[in-house]
Amino acid sequence: MSKFLFIRSTNLETRWPFVPERVVCRLQEIGEVVVVNNDDQSPISVQMDLSDIDGVIFWDGGPQLTDACIEAAPRLKMVGAVADNAGMGLPVEALFTRDISIIDGTRGWAQSVAELGLGLALSALRRVPWWHQRMRSEAPETVWQYEADQYCDDSRFVNGTLGSKQVGVVGLGQIGRRVAAWCDALGATVGGYDPFISKEAVRACGASPSDLDTLVDTVDLLFITVPPTPSADKIVSRDRVYRLRNGAIVVVVTRAHGIDMTALRERIYADELIGAFDVYDLEPLPADDLLLGRDNVLHVPHIAGRTKDANVQAVDIIVDDFARILRGETPQARVTREVLDVRLNRQKTPG
Repeated sequence: MSKFLFIRSTNLETRWPFVPERVVCRLQEIGEVVVVNNDDQSPISVQMDLSDIDGVIFWDGGPQLTDACIEAAPRLKMVGAVADNAGMGLPVEALFTRDISIIDGTRGWAQSVAELGLGLALSALRRVPWWHQRMRSEAPETVWQYEADQYCDDSRFVNGTLGSKQVGVVGLGQIGRRVAAWCDALGATVGGYDPFISKEAVRACGASPSDLDTLVDTVDLLFITVPPTPSADKIVSRDRVYRLRNGAIVVVVTRAHGIDMTALRERIYADELIGAFDVYDLEPLPADDLLLGRDNVLHVPHIAGRTKDANVQAVDIIVDDFARILRGETPQARVTREVLDVRLNRQKTPG
């Protein structure tokens, strides 16, 4: 029988108690499970014998799994993690050398993050937060007296229906390709930029392949859905931010480093753009941050992936791939050296 090690922490038990429960339950379907609590994040090989361990799952990066741990685990075939960058914080060279599969559960968050991004866009187009606030704070006779504009419109900014808009998606990974497909399904004209996938793959998710400059010159609504990796840093540069049309909506999910936030803030402060944020250049946002309290900003506190559904899915992705490996099948969420090179900026972003 295969034997698996699950490394948990008190922090995980406190925040998401359903995660360790799900991990243990699913691993028991395919083998024996050993659970270790590792709050001090010391190397696991110091704490226990790893000689009979076939697979390891852990949820937080750090020194828990080191080169010495890999050497001490001759039967190890698979490591599953939700480390946000699928490999960072792991002894990846030792794992690649031994051809040990690195399974990335992070993609389990993709649906949750993409849905929130689309929700932010729709809310911005229809001014949902502002109307919600007015209905909470104003008398009905004031709120229900529609102004000269249609009540979901604001002539200063892009508004109305998504289906009539030019949409750009920067980053067509697990999150961006969902956003692109949904916008396409709703009737929008979608352009996509991702230098690491083929034009055919871009078209497959409902988008037309585009270069970044064309994208920022033409869109009404721009989604930033790049991974939190050096290769994507400020890929939407200051110049590109200033080329966006006045009134455009910029939706920022995954990580804010994909766009020049200084330039984006300047244009938001000047009432030239709408910003719709799940993530920021400063987290948590200070109470006096100038993004707060503005009519042209929607904001939530980095919650896009923080759903039970997302984290259960992440567990299932890892354990399902463990089962595939045991059956001699190809895992679906394995991190390759090529993928990691892109994410760690060992392969430069084209263009």
